[in-house]
This record gives sequence, C-alpha cells and structure tokens, in this order.
Amino acid sequence: MIISAQKPWIWVSVLFISFSFYACKGKEKIVTPKDLPDLNEQIRPFVTTENTRVRTGPGTQFRTIAQIKQNARVQAVGRDGEWLLIVSKVGNPPGYIEMNSVKPATGDEKESTPPVEGKYEATADTHVRNGPGIGYRVVADMKKGTAFEVVGEDKGWLKVESKHGNPPGYVDANMARPAENQKSSTR
Repeated sequence: MIISAQKPWIWVSVLFISFSFYACKGKEKIVTPKDLPDLNEQIRPFVTTENTRVRTGPGTQFRTIAQIKQNARVQAVGRDGEWLLIVSKVGNPPGYIEMNSVKPATGDEKESTPPVEGKYEATADTHVRNGPGIGYRVVADMKKGTAFEVVGEDKGWLKVESKHGNPPGYVDANMARPAENQKSSTR
C-alpha cells in the first residue's frame, strides 16, 4: 500500500491507532490476591423455604453434592444468574442452590433440630473426625446410607460411637438424618 504525501491525515490516523492500541495494552491493571473481595465480608444469611439440592455449579446440569432441608440456615456469598453460591459453616465444599428456594434470614427462624441421641444414617459420603470441626483429623470415612449411633452433639457435630470399640468420633450434622425407624428423642 502506497500512501501519498498529499494525504498526511492517513499517516496521522495510522500512528494514532497504533499508539492507542499499545498504550491501552500497557495500562491493564494487574490484580493481586489482596485486590479480590474478602468473601467473609460478603456472607449473607438465608433460610431455605423448601428442601433443596446443592449443586457443583449454577444449573440443573451440574452434579448434586448435598441436600438441604426446609428451614435450614445457609450462608450465601454471591450469585450467578438465578443461583446462589453458598458456603458451609462446617467446612463442606461450597455449592449452588436455586435462588427461589430461599428467603432472607431475619434471626427469628427456628431451625428444625433433629433428635440429638439415637440411630442416624449418613445422607452423603462423609468423614468421621476425632473432634467437632474440620480442623480435626479424619479417623474414618462413612458411605451414604451407613447407619450409626449418636451419643451427643457439639456445635453442629454429632458425636458417634464406634462399632469397633474405637474412641468416639464426630460427623457433620448436615450430613446425617435420624434413621427412619428412630423415634424422636432428645437429651
């Protein structure tokens, strides 16, 4: 392409466009980890209005990783379309629930509490820990549907007896439910 000297505005335009492209490219802001928002500051409490499934992504095409019962408190940190990203209070993986299955928590809700002692069954594959929290060592794995005996509760963790004579362990209460043939009993 030959540009005549009679049309200098073409040269100016080409130089301006080239300079603008490279100048804009150099001004990209580099994001550091400290620039990202703190998710703990974004946590908002909600209450489920129906039994709902927790999924690995924002849509029904994603795998279900847990189920949450009606009237359970959940902690949302964000949303993707019509799906809320929730985080666990006890260290379970984050997941997505449908936005229409929750309402804002007011603090007056009574979360349904299962009987503390008695026969339970695991609602998902989970770990048994040597203390009530995710910071404790895993002492056993429990498969979904496994029946076990609960002898107490500590901050949302069920204290379970070992069938093999080992010391008691702890299972996240969100990963279990009273066994079907269990009569309601409390401490």
